[in-house]
Amino acid sequence: MLISYAQSLVLFATPKTGSTALEYALAASCDLRLTGAPSRRHTTMQSYESRMEPRVRALCLAEPELVALVREPLDWLGSWFRYRARPGMKVPQNSTRGMSFDDFIEGYLSDAPPPPSRLGTQSDFLSRKDGSCGATALFPYERFDEAAAYLRRKLGTEAEPDAVNVSPYAELALSPELEARLREERALDFALHQQALAGWDALATRLRL
Repeated sequence: MLISYAQSLVLFATPKTGSTALEYALAASCDLRLTGAPSRRHTTMQSYESRMEPRVRALCLAEPELVALVREPLDWLGSWFRYRARPGMKVPQNSTRGMSFDDFIEGYLSDAPPPPSRLGTQSDFLSRKDGSCGATALFPYERFDEAAAYLRRKLGTEAEPDAVNVSPYAELALSPELEARLREERALDFALHQQALAGWDALATRLRL
């Protein structure tokens, strides 16, 4: 997470949406960068709402823009699967090496996901306590370049994000039955991504992109 009080900006680090690359590029232009444990780096909307929001609003010069990216859920899960298949995992039990994508998704949808499939959801990450999406500027991952350009302009920097934590290539094949189940059981994530896509033109106009 990055915060600029002067520019009234909060960037939420939705996992696997290029947030680390953005943070590396933009941190020097911000007042606060949350680092350390994943739960701190990837502060959720509800954690922000309960622990940080009143102070951030008080320190910002205007109502803060809450910026986040959201990724198409199958693409998001595929990125996690590939990322956790890389050699040298710091937490070996999280590795997906030797797993099929079907097994990975089956685990993800189970009541007790095995370690490689414990991921949470993007909709939960960005939801306020009342269930609404808290991001006021929600970029679809397909518009990453535009998100980066907006943040650079807002923060007054020309720093370009480099590729970080890029997942290795792997063929992904998911059975039609599992894909249908995924779309049904994670409908909120698919709807959130569609919301970002559908709202792109209005967002681009408002932010002058």
